[in-house]
Amino acid sequence: MPSLTTLQNIMKLPNEIEEYLVSRNFSENTRSNYYYDLVYLQAFFEDKSVTQEALELYKHQLSKLSPAAQRRKISSANQYFLFLYENKKINQFFKIKQVVQKKTQSSESYHPMIKEFPEFYGPLSCPGQFLALLILEFGLNFAEIQKLKWENFNWNFKYLTIEKAGIKRVLPIREKFAIRVKAIKNADELFAKSRQFLYTELKKFTNYSSKEIREQYILHQVKAGKTIYELANLLGLSTITTLEKYYR
Repeated sequence: MPSLTTLQNIMKLPNEIEEYLVSRNFSENTRSNYYYDLVYLQAFFEDKSVTQEALELYKHQLSKLSPAAQRRKISSANQYFLFLYENKKINQFFKIKQVVQKKTQSSESYHPMIKEFPEFYGPLSCPGQFLALLILEFGLNFAEIQKLKWENFNWNFKYLTIEKAGIKRVLPIREKFAIRVKAIKNADELFAKSRQFLYTELKKFTNYSSKEIREQYILHQVKAGKTIYELANLLGLSTITTLEKYYR
């Protein structure tokens, strides 16, 4: 028969996933990603007690995933354990050690530099400059720009609304962007132009491609502390696969 001390150390993982998610101000996409990470964790501990040894087994099980996926699931689990401990759902704080990424030739070869583009923020002089600002400030691609309407910009409350595949995104408008473009009167004419026209106008203003400028938006968001899920939501992405290289 187990001793009283042994019984006290047997701790099952309570299922408080919904309560945890409700307590966080997650977007719908971010909430969904955290939900699946935590369901994965909960399923592993369904027939196990929460011990440091069991956490190591869980970490070992994750080893079949990519390093980026391992780090995400471990981060999700650690935040969840902290929530459980702070809310007295478990009587001991557990933390899984993060995966240490081994440097490889491929991971060392991709280190894009953050640029500031001060020339983009001079007095507005041409359509290409406006396009460059839309890409740099909001991470938009040409297809998204073509679907914009001037009415999507709320200058009073400083946000831009974008709808893509039935999903609405609300992106903050920075003042440095607003003061340069909100006086435009014919933006809808530009949004209605062809992709080739937009490409040509951007090329007239800068040698940077739309892809390179959009990557700068991504780099600035990563630097600002956005999680990979939050960034995917800002960009309207359905998966995080293309963003993983920025979080290595």
